[in-house]
Amino acid sequence: MKKYYDDKGSTYDDYSKQLWSRVYDAVTWKITEPYVPKNSGALVFDAAGGTGKWTLPIAKCGPRVVLGDISPGMLKVAEEKITRKGLQDRVQVKECDLRKLDFGDETFDLVFCEHALCFIKEQETVIKELVRVLKAGHPLILTAQNRYVLALSLISEDADYAFKVLSKETPFIMRQSLKVYALSPQEFMQMLENNGLRVDRIVGKLFTMPLGFSWETLTSEKFSEELFEKIVRVELELASKPDTVCLGSHFQAIAHKRRS
Repeated sequence: MKKYYDDKGSTYDDYSKQLWSRVYDAVTWKITEPYVPKNSGALVFDAAGGTGKWTLPIAKCGPRVVLGDISPGMLKVAEEKITRKGLQDRVQVKECDLRKLDFGDETFDLVFCEHALCFIKEQETVIKELVRVLKAGHPLILTAQNRYVLALSLISEDADYAFKVLSKETPFIMRQSLKVYALSPQEFMQMLENNGLRVDRIVGKLFTMPLGFSWETLTSEKFSEELFEKIVRVELELASKPDTVCLGSHFQAIAHKRRS
């Protein structure tokens, strides 16, 4: 994984121009922004924050941010972006492994981890570490990938492979390189609750993709703002319903660390 993202660092942000990414990012920020502390005394951990995609808008809200990632290549890009935006005084960039963090207990006012858990086999170890460094009573925002929708998206290409992914016989291999360890909604909920978190809600994301559009449309950089806004409106409406979680290709959990 480290080598993959080192190699992708210089081009990683190109994905953000594609339709699926624009929609995903809009929905993610809509859900996340209310939980971002606005005071300069707060400290946020952007776990596996890569090129700083989320660090930048979080830091602009006011808090200080520690951007941690395992890939030096991704962090190099992040440092360049942080400097261009003049946020060096509010952001610290640090190479780290989420399975073993070298921060003290209860360091952060918010821990944010977006689209990284699915690439790590030791998911429970990661959650334990993220909870450990989070202050009691404070929020953890964490994303996982939905194994059900992932399997359904594969069935037209290879039904046997789809079943193996669905039954957890094998992880999904993304771009012929990265193993994806997807979860069911119940597995995700139990993993969080078993590790000191009170789950406020789990929200589905990307209901309209990958089942609703062709791959060509999903990855296109040429689309109208009207189409984009209409899709986001549908996504947010579905995300607001508690009984739609299984329909999203990803889950975003908002949880708080229990007080002792």
